[in-house]
Amino acid sequence: MIPGKGKSLSNRLLSLLGIKYATTEGHGTTLMTEVEIASGSGLVLPGSLLARYQIQRLLGSGGYGSVFLARDIVIGRLVALKILNQGLAASEVIYSHFIQEARIAGQLDHENIVVIYNVEEHKDCACIVMEYLAEGNLLTRQEEEEGFFDLEEALEIIIGILEGVSVAHKMKVIHRDIKPENILFDPKGRAKISDFGIAHLPKDAGGVFGPGEYNPVGTPSYMAPEQLKGAKDIDCRADLYSVGAIFYELLTGRKVYKFPRDMNFKKIVEMMNEADYQSAGDLRPDLPENMLVIIDKLLNKNRDHRYSSANEVLNELLVIRKEHSSEKEADKRSEQLYTSPDALLEDVMRLLLVDGIMSPAERRELNKRAERLKVSPENARIIENRIRKEMKLPSLETLEEYQAAVTLMAGDGLLSAQEKQILKEASERLGIRDEERAMIEKDTLEKSLKGIRS
Repeated sequence: MIPGKGKSLSNRLLSLLGIKYATTEGHGTTLMTEVEIASGSGLVLPGSLLARYQIQRLLGSGGYGSVFLARDIVIGRLVALKILNQGLAASEVIYSHFIQEARIAGQLDHENIVVIYNVEEHKDCACIVMEYLAEGNLLTRQEEEEGFFDLEEALEIIIGILEGVSVAHKMKVIHRDIKPENILFDPKGRAKISDFGIAHLPKDAGGVFGPGEYNPVGTPSYMAPEQLKGAKDIDCRADLYSVGAIFYELLTGRKVYKFPRDMNFKKIVEMMNEADYQSAGDLRPDLPENMLVIIDKLLNKNRDHRYSSANEVLNELLVIRKEHSSEKEADKRSEQLYTSPDALLEDVMRLLLVDGIMSPAERRELNKRAERLKVSPENARIIENRIRKEMKLPSLETLEEYQAAVTLMAGDGLLSAQEKQILKEASERLGIRDEERAMIEKDTLEKSLKGIRS
């Protein structure tokens, strides 16, 4: 049974599935008109784009264009629209690079790279339609953290970035602008690389070349020395330096080098040549020695002494993550001299969630065990949600809302092919696995049919 009734609940549940619903005056999101878009950013969307996308607000802007949050009216989902400034659209080189960005990201089909849905080309206008990620970027997280990250979280973020970088490098794409602002997060907490606007693709791989192709571009704090010098033989090792700079920053709370804002690239190179960065080990004595070796190798000024590929770094970091997890578990076990009822129930939960899902039968068994151990339902929920967060699984509230949405759509005891597809897309966004989605749908349909028959 769905807790509560009425239009507001239906809208909330349908919104969970990404379905467009009507809003009354004074409620919902206020949409921007074409005039407001033009006055706010110097952009006017073609009528064909305004007919499909409802612009809701400006997310950010840069030298080449602006990014807006919009709702795709046809599909009902939120998207990010990256629109090239109209004054620049007339430049053939800039326009070609903008379209190349969409083509590069569109072909890099990987969970650690922002998804590109489409590219729209109109007279004097180019627009990239991409995945909208409401969880923010790494820079925002760093500002919220106000210091360094713990080892486990930093490892997960860097491993995710390297997974995405590895895929790009296999396609000969050098990102050239790996920095915290360009690392976004999806609802599952996965790091996703965005903004291939200044990416380099060799001419023999179909890359667009124009004047100044090898000029220094990027953000100095994350640029490799050879990139700062404008080297014409730039390769994947420049991106690995950038990853190293982010890793150092996550673990120490400081930038590798702090350059004055108005310093030119030549002076920055001189400054790097004259000074060494402070060892991460000096700032964080708790860091494992093998991790310090990895950071120093990534940040080596001589690219020949860096790693030769992202996979090489990944292999070493995965070993460290495994060692760290083992040590953490050993510490946890040594602390549990007394096994409380909560701890016993937690052990059972971890066993039941080892494959990432819990069947209705397992759920019933868990409830019985909690009752025998005299663990209150409230405590049981807190324990399970904590475990789910550690394992990066959907929370109980997420599962319950999804089940309520299924119940709402399956009021007649059936789900149409379209409804199943909508639910599948919703479950993917929420991080619910296919097996768990199927179990929830089957269980809900069975209950619905029983209710109809009775």
